[in-house]
Amino acid sequence: MHRRTLIKHMAALTLAPLAATAARIAIAREGPLRVIVPFPPGGGTDVLGRVIAATLGDSLERSVIVENKPGASGMLGADYTANGAKDGSILLFAGLVPSVRYYARPAEEVLKQLAPVCPIARSPYMVAVNGDLPAKTLGELVAQARGAPKSLTFGSPGNATPQHLATELLQAACGIDMLHVPYRGTGPMMTDLLGGQIQVVVATVAAVEPYLKSGRLRVLAVTSQERLARYPDIPTVAESGFPGFVAQIQFGTYCAAGTPESAIAALNQGINRALQTDAVHAKLAEQGFQPTGGTPAQLRDALLAEIRDVAGLVQAGKVRVDL
Repeated sequence: MHRRTLIKHMAALTLAPLAATAARIAIAREGPLRVIVPFPPGGGTDVLGRVIAATLGDSLERSVIVENKPGASGMLGADYTANGAKDGSILLFAGLVPSVRYYARPAEEVLKQLAPVCPIARSPYMVAVNGDLPAKTLGELVAQARGAPKSLTFGSPGNATPQHLATELLQAACGIDMLHVPYRGTGPMMTDLLGGQIQVVVATVAAVEPYLKSGRLRVLAVTSQERLARYPDIPTVAESGFPGFVAQIQFGTYCAAGTPESAIAALNQGINRALQTDAVHAKLAEQGFQPTGGTPAQLRDALLAEIRDVAGLVQAGKVRVDL
């Protein structure tokens, strides 16, 4: 190898890590990172977003500000991010699909507006019923529902929310038809389940857990692939006679489409570091969530798969999405 060529190679090897460090420093000096939560303060998405943001500042070596921009089923926050600065200074923290309105559009359209950054966390659901309902197992609930279609009601925190979609997928897998009662949030839904105004919910562990010992509700199954370590006596839906069924709520982070890959990579690395801390693990566990982390490509693939899965429910008229 010629001496001049050797020097060039050595220089490239020396400068590569310096360039990566410089990119990180440049991003850190751009100002505070604004984390956009597309739902009101106090909800599940807001709580998780603030858990991540509290650690993300140290991980990225920059200040982090959480801003709530609720409205239009999450679309206001998604649009705000998509139309904002394309420099990595705005980060959307949302469900796997940032707004239910994307379900009524071609799957790839979301990628024209938002760039996936990092998967955050996931949690299975619990299939819970009012304590006065005779069904003691998921099989018994299915038998009751099949015997009298639309005689049972199920609640959700709102039309086309992840919990609503998970329940519709469960109904399709079980061959049942219950009547949907949408609420404005998880709190009113759980209140009516305990009061007997509705009979069934498919809800997060965090929503159901406070009432497990009350005797006013009963958990028939969990929607995870395996039983939960904290509740080893509760069978999965698959074990209950519906093999292959798995449903979970997931969260991810997004930037505006067109954000440089270097900025996305820096954010991804910082988020993954934050997710590995004991503090974040403990906080997520309190909410019934498991940290995931991963790559932008993994989040993109999960996002597209989710939209395509739900498209069938929309086409079948099981879910209405207002554009």
